[in-house]
Amino acid sequence: MPSSSAQDETESGTVTPSRDFQQATRLLETRLFHQYMTSTYHTLSQDGLSGHHLSMTIPRMAASCPYLLDSIHAFSALHLASVEPDNRTSWLNHAVRYQSQACAGLSMVLPEISPPDYEPAFVSSIIIMLFAMGSRVLSVENRPLDPISVILEARTLMSGPAMLLSRILEGGVEAQLNGWLCAPDTQESLQIGEHYHNGNSVENTRVLFGLHKDILTSLDRLRSMIDIRKGADQPIYEGTWQRLHQAVKPWPKIGPYGGPLAWPLSLSDKFSALLQEGDWVARVLLLHYGIAMRLLCHRWYVRDWGRRLVLATLEPLDEIPQEWEETFSWIRRDAARED
Repeated sequence: MPSSSAQDETESGTVTPSRDFQQATRLLETRLFHQYMTSTYHTLSQDGLSGHHLSMTIPRMAASCPYLLDSIHAFSALHLASVEPDNRTSWLNHAVRYQSQACAGLSMVLPEISPPDYEPAFVSSIIIMLFAMGSRVLSVENRPLDPISVILEARTLMSGPAMLLSRILEGGVEAQLNGWLCAPDTQESLQIGEHYHNGNSVENTRVLFGLHKDILTSLDRLRSMIDIRKGADQPIYEGTWQRLHQAVKPWPKIGPYGGPLAWPLSLSDKFSALLQEGDWVARVLLLHYGIAMRLLCHRWYVRDWGRRLVLATLEPLDEIPQEWEETFSWIRRDAARED
């Protein structure tokens, strides 16, 4: 006598997933949701920012929003890849599958998005963006970074959340995320997980504060060099420098501009063109951003991403103009020190 699944296939004329596959998927998704609720959401919460929305409001949204639920499953699987290195490949495969489902689901909603979807789409797009960074960090392929492609991809990925946030803040919808959005006083946790860093956390914190001071000093020196330059590109340099300084200075607070993580969103097409042309000021600004991202190395989905961006930017450079020798010497020294 045929099995019930075989009978279903015969009657419907289509092949349905086997019961074993369905059960395996249920167990996997239960594991991933448990991971989010017990661990992953903590890694997204920062000091001074209540985890209530991450642990209560967002899971409740996901219960009626498949693409948001897929985003959570993808990010949780990626987190498991970072804490279970022996199973990294398996977790990465699950992560990529759910990320693809999340992106496909979100892309279907965005063209004609309505107010009820603003917040779940915003949260999902944030998670998708963080996933893109984390997957580069954890990839078993360890492909070299193309700095310009990476920064432009980051800008593109951030444009979605930024658009949705502006619609949420315009009002007219019942904001479930009130009290979570736009919290400039939120502060970095600076707690470094044992699975990534070994050593004294007090010493690690001291190093980060020293690095922050060095970045601001170097940015001040860079601003002096920009001020004496003449030409049509000077306003582009000044505006890009200003936004980078605003992103870095409040650290360890996130600040009103989203901190270093959000800086690519502010980049203009003209600055992007200068980067692609190999403009030296544009390169130096990008290198300062890479160094600034090292302030976030305690986040498992960032880790040594900033250092890798710096090294990839430095690698093809042969002769350094004399005016930049001091700046590049400092950048190279910092890049030589592993996160």
